[in-house]
Amino acid sequence: MRRHDELERFEATSRDGTLVRGVRRPGRGEPVVLIHGVAMDIGVWPESGFFDALPGAELIAFDLRGRGASERVGTAEAHAVDRYVEDVQAVLDAFAHPSCSLFGLYFGGRVGLLTAEVDPRVSRVFSFCAHGERVEIPVDAVEDEAAAIAGGRGHAYLTDHFTAAGAPRWMVSACDRVDRAEVAAATRGLLHGSDRGARRGFAGQELVLITANGDGELDTFQAGARRLGAQLWLVDDRTRVRAAARVAEVGARVAGLLGTGAGG
Repeated sequence: MRRHDELERFEATSRDGTLVRGVRRPGRGEPVVLIHGVAMDIGVWPESGFFDALPGAELIAFDLRGRGASERVGTAEAHAVDRYVEDVQAVLDAFAHPSCSLFGLYFGGRVGLLTAEVDPRVSRVFSFCAHGERVEIPVDAVEDEAAAIAGGRGHAYLTDHFTAAGAPRWMVSACDRVDRAEVAAATRGLLHGSDRGARRGFAGQELVLITANGDGELDTFQAGARRLGAQLWLVDDRTRVRAAARVAEVGARVAGLLGTGAGG
């Protein structure tokens, strides 16, 4: 494992003034910007083994607004998907690289695809267990989930859900660290633009959709790959949640593609 004292902390200011904070691990080649999911923080990257799977790469990981060390925003509107896209762009601005890859976990994958649509600095996106198709987001279901997360048993609601679904330990443990009021606001924020489908943004961008070979929505990923001209990588597991246990394996494949593995 690379030493944690190699990590450089940074802060970036998003378009609406929100401060997003994260860490950079120096490396070679085009940097990979890491975007975690809703009930997570940047701790998931070392805990899942993803950092170690890309030993030579420059990695830039930041906490989504309202999570980890990033600023709390508190409202559904401030958690609209376009605000997340602007957060990614603020991070790219902070380092001034001419190009980068994005790797997003779950909702982070959707944010990555939408960022590529509007920012030519994104050369490729790896979207782990998030397709780019339009989705229906029922208002009542969103409100019920947000209320459950914010309620007195919200921590148990999150951990019990992921445990029952077969999530790996690192994914369940991430729930211990989240600000539940912010996660509830982020859940309500799904109603602010997260239903729309992604489009291919710029010529030459490489898009990779990743999911479990047993995913019940595999046909949606396949359709999305055809529509976007994306690659589709399948991991050997029954569901998208269980596939999280294999994110380090996917990271090793990414490292091979980028030429930043142990022998790269």
